[in-house]
Amino acid sequence: TGGDVGFYTSVAVGADGNPVISHYDSTNDDLELYVCADAACSSGTNRELVTGGDVGWYTSVAIGTDNNPIISHYDSTNDDLELYVCADAACSSGTNRTLETTGNVGLDTSVAIGADGNPVISHRDTTNDDLELYVCADAACSSGTNRELVTGGDVGWYTSVAIGTDNNPIISHYDSTNDDLELYVCADAACSSGTNRTLETTGNVGLDTSVAIGVDNNPVISHRDTTNEDLELYLCADTACTTGTNQTLETTGVVGWYTSVAIGADGNPIISHYDGTNNDLKVAIAVFAVTGIAFD
Repeated sequence: TGGDVGFYTSVAVGADGNPVISHYDSTNDDLELYVCADAACSSGTNRELVTGGDVGWYTSVAIGTDNNPIISHYDSTNDDLELYVCADAACSSGTNRTLETTGNVGLDTSVAIGADGNPVISHRDTTNDDLELYVCADAACSSGTNRELVTGGDVGWYTSVAIGTDNNPIISHYDSTNDDLELYVCADAACSSGTNRTLETTGNVGLDTSVAIGVDNNPVISHRDTTNEDLELYLCADTACTTGTNQTLETTGVVGWYTSVAIGADGNPIISHYDGTNNDLKVAIAVFAVTGIAFD
C-alpha cells in the first residue's frame, strides 16, 4: 500500500505453491515483486528490484526451471527491453539485464519459459511499429537474439506469449492498422521463422490480448472488442490456429478491458477482465460440452 503501486501486474505460482506478483511503483518509478509467504498470500514481502530511472513498465513474471522468478519489463528512461533474473526463489537478490536497445522497444512485454528452459519475451517496437520476440540463449538470459516477427503496419500491441505443445512460441497481438486480432505462430523453438495469422476482423477487435494453451493443445486468446465494448474469446481449431471460432462472452456494459486467460483444473478457460461501466473486476468461465460451448 505504500505509494502509488500495483500498475501492470503479472502473477505466477512458484515451485513452493506460493504466488509472486510483479508490478510497477509509479511513485518511485521502480520495478517491484511481491513474494507471498503462503499459498493464500495472507502475508509476504514486497521487494524493490530495479530502482534506477523510470523502470518496471508492462511487467510480466514467469518461474524459471531453477524455480526462480524472472520478470520482463520496459525501461522508460532508456526505451529498452529489460529482464530481471532472480537469484533465488524469494528473489532476495538478482540481476537486471538489458536485452534490446535499438529504438524504442520493450513495450507490452510478456515472458514465457521455453521447453529448453530459456525465456522468450514478446514485446512491441514502437519506433518501427513491429511485433518482436527476444529469444534467450540460456536460462539466465545472459545473451540472446531479438527477432522482428511482424513488420507490416502498426502491429505488436498488447502482446502475450505462450509455448505450444510443439515447444514453439505463439504470440497474440493487436494490429492497430487494421483493427484486428492476430496470432504469430513460430515454426521452431527459436522462432527463426513463422506465420502471422489474422484471427478476427469484425469491428475493432484484438485489444488487451492474452493467450493460453487449452487441454486440447489448441491456443485460446481472450481480447476486447472495442467497437461493441465486449469481452471475446478466440478458440483455435488446431495447434497452429489455421482456423477457429470467435466467441462473444460478455456484452453488458463496457467490458473486456485488460483481459487475462488461464486454463482451470477442469480444463475450461477462465478470463478475468475489467467492467468499465461498473468499475468492477469480473471473471468469465467457458464451459466446454460435448455438443459445444456454454459461457457463464
